[in-house]
Amino acid sequence: MNVAGKSREGLIFAGFMCGTSLDGVDGSLIGIRDGRITLLAFEQRPFSPGVTKWLRRFLGPDPDVPVARYWGDVENLLARVELDLLSGLLATSGVLPSELHGAGSHGLTAYHRPHPHPPPWEEGSTTGNPLPGQTVQIANPYLLARSYCIPVVFDFRRSDLYGGGEGAPLTPLFHRAAFSDPHESLAFLNLGGIANLTSLPPLVRSTDPVTAFDTGPGNMLMDLAVSLLTHGELTHDKDGERAGKGTVRPRIVSHIMNDPWFSKPPPKSTGREEWGPDRLSSIIEFARREGELSENDLLASLSEATALGIRLGIEWISPVPVRIIAGGGGTRNPDLMGRIRRITGLPVGTTDDSGWPAQAIESMAFAYLAALTLSGRPGSLPSTTGCRSPVLLGGLAPPPDGSFADRLREIRDAAGIHLPSPDRATFPT
Repeated sequence: MNVAGKSREGLIFAGFMCGTSLDGVDGSLIGIRDGRITLLAFEQRPFSPGVTKWLRRFLGPDPDVPVARYWGDVENLLARVELDLLSGLLATSGVLPSELHGAGSHGLTAYHRPHPHPPPWEEGSTTGNPLPGQTVQIANPYLLARSYCIPVVFDFRRSDLYGGGEGAPLTPLFHRAAFSDPHESLAFLNLGGIANLTSLPPLVRSTDPVTAFDTGPGNMLMDLAVSLLTHGELTHDKDGERAGKGTVRPRIVSHIMNDPWFSKPPPKSTGREEWGPDRLSSIIEFARREGELSENDLLASLSEATALGIRLGIEWISPVPVRIIAGGGGTRNPDLMGRIRRITGLPVGTTDDSGWPAQAIESMAFAYLAALTLSGRPGSLPSTTGCRSPVLLGGLAPPPDGSFADRLREIRDAAGIHLPSPDRATFPT
């Protein structure tokens, strides 16, 4: 098939995501045609509780496993799961490998510290030059690129970080393209390990920019607490049952919400470094000083704090949204969703209402971001991450057959026809 003919048929991209909950890898296959995004297939590959427990040790603040020794093993674990997922996605959708244009592999966030800081070898000194912020994702895109002879975009966050941004959240342009309403102001809420919001101003007669930022912990503290309380036998509070049976302890919630991070204006991002095992330990220590506390009360208090962080985030959005569209694994937690509705006072639906599984949204987003990158278009904006100017995201693993230049031309030509109109724009000159 010639390039012009293939361009008229649209774009097909795969995307893969392993979230901060470390419970598995999500994979999506999307089509982009005539300004519309279609989900062609979605699958999940959950990790066993043993793998999740080991990964949390590996990425913990004081890992008891040698990180350098096992880093490549984690890369290859993710790559093998992605290969398996892509094979399943193609089989489910009926898409041929030759019809696939490319893929985006987010990988696994190992560390995210987006702000300048003193060099660790000069701690305590006031004269040294600070180092830039850092963000580290574990991925091995070369196996996908070689196996399917496609370009694969990976390491999405660092180019934004070194362009002056937070490196997160990176999914807002997908939210804008997929969920904006012509006339209503909406908010998109991603409920992963970390929660984040995207403002979606109405498409018609609106000059308000799309803004985005993390609101604080999503599922992370609750998942870590369940893992701790069950000695690793469980990885999450299924359906929020235990939190729903607990009683919120206001002093514990206040202790969490007194963190100055919540009053910091956007753009802002956070991660496991602020809301991981160390933070959970400090919360539990505070709770014990307050007196006897049941496990269910702890989970109820953590769930309440997550919802309060989201309400505070809504206050930074203009125009005020009339409703929230939620995606991510946290949407499967009825207790958390109920708290968000009650505390924000807004209707909260999920992407399932539009026919897209809530768990699929982030992997769909990184497929879309890969399409933007390979067509030469920015994937983050100053209003979404705080970067100084629009940023082209990611590194590239090229196909091994020398077809990279031809494939880029093919993607560029198709993108000019098929991408949703806000993202057909190129960099300002």
